[in-house]
Amino acid sequence: MKTVICVMAAAAMLAGCGAPMAQKSSSTRATASGPDTCNATAYQNLIGQDAVVDLSLPEPKRTYRLDQPVTTDFNPARLNIKLDETDTIIAIDCG
Repeated sequence: MKTVICVMAAAAMLAGCGAPMAQKSSSTRATASGPDTCNATAYQNLIGQDAVVDLSLPEPKRTYRLDQPVTTDFNPARLNIKLDETDTIIAIDCG
């Protein structure tokens, strides 16, 4: 009986020494070099302009300042229009 307990204790300790398994990302976020699924490259000429031009952009879109909280959901078809503190467009990308 002592032998079984010792073997089980040793096995438990060895199991804790194993390398952690790599976790698979559940999100498939596009990278800067990824596909342009929302046609953001067509709107890069708006960077530096006032946020008023945002009204003419197609849906789905999300406009926000960098200091504002936003949800972390990812929609590859959505345009993200990022504004600075003066409501000037500083970036347009998908997500």
